[in-house]
Amino acid sequence: MRVKSATVYHVQGEGLKPVIVKLETDSGVVGLGEAAPSYGSGGTSAAGMIKDLCERFVVGRDPSSLNAIVAEMYDQSFWLRNPGGIAGSAFSAIEQALWDIKARALNVPVYELFGGKMRESLPYYANGWYFGAASEIELLQRAEGAVRDGHPALKMYPLARIRPNGTLQHPSNRSSDDRHAVGRAVNLVREVRKVIGSEVDLMLDLAGGLSISDTIRFCREVEDCGISFVEEIIDPTDVGAMNQIKGAVNIPIATGERHYLLGGYRELLATRSVSILQPDIGNVGGFAEAIKVAALANSYGLKVQPHVCASSVGASIAVHMSACIPNFYIQEHFPYWTAVPGYIEVATEAFENRASNGTLSVLDAPGYGVTLNESVMQDHVFAEVTCGPRASPSTTTAGLNEVRSALG
Repeated sequence: MRVKSATVYHVQGEGLKPVIVKLETDSGVVGLGEAAPSYGSGGTSAAGMIKDLCERFVVGRDPSSLNAIVAEMYDQSFWLRNPGGIAGSAFSAIEQALWDIKARALNVPVYELFGGKMRESLPYYANGWYFGAASEIELLQRAEGAVRDGHPALKMYPLARIRPNGTLQHPSNRSSDDRHAVGRAVNLVREVRKVIGSEVDLMLDLAGGLSISDTIRFCREVEDCGISFVEEIIDPTDVGAMNQIKGAVNIPIATGERHYLLGGYRELLATRSVSILQPDIGNVGGFAEAIKVAALANSYGLKVQPHVCASSVGASIAVHMSACIPNFYIQEHFPYWTAVPGYIEVATEAFENRASNGTLSVLDAPGYGVTLNESVMQDHVFAEVTCGPRASPSTTTAGLNEVRSALG
């Protein structure tokens, strides 16, 4: 069996712009993977990096030699040693797709390749329930609505604002231009807690938006609101600051979505400043690397909540990881993507349909159990790499136009 082609998609929807790779073998087995930059900036770069890696290291190879392909990419691409989010996400997407091929070829779910699932369903918290709220009143109404819809836990961003398209805009400049930011954020948390009641879990994400002193003040003032964890309290690379804050507050601290490869977590965990680790399979180095990170976290007595803000592809991949690690805590879930005008569903069955009675089901379909909606995806092809003398790429017109647009 050989990988005969790689198709890279960059979906131009609203809310998410997923970067997905489809590897197809000469025996007809298909594998899917998704890079993390489906939000923020960097999707075009991630798509281009996936194309480059597939052209040089993947197309034409036997996908059963997964470890050899991954090791060669790491050793020979130069940019995967201590990668950032772009290189790491491209590497991750390809690695995910190779595991999907292996599992589908064996007609088993991916979690079976890692020892089997430990749970039939996953508890989750709802993110994105605030989509489209144009005022604090509307935000509180959406919080009430999410509880009525049966979601058992919510995560909110007390410092963020809602963009015109309904999605979040994170704070800038550590809110230094607004001395009332902390007070407003505290009041908003209290109001949300009031409307959702005491039985619903509430998580907070600061996106590193405050100074150390303001973060400590904020956390102390919301401690009585029953907060399950506070996420990204400071820039993820500043482990000293995280340790300083950990000693000053009593809310569990969560972080990890912007750390890469197993080595990217060593210094963080050595400080013992984190209670909940949040690797993102879309940039940490792939599925197997995320499993290693979870094992490392377990050796430090930590829970793991995989970070996932992705399409139905990436969300399904995260479920397979959560199903087979012993220290799983809770799954991140976005049940309201369709509330964002212009959102594009990439799969034949939306991941959002998996939620029921406050849990997410773990399917037993081969691979990750996801099938792309080809009629939709054909309009979002960024590049194709086919097997030839040198696996020469065939970059599509759409991809070239996107690159030209990105370059201005």
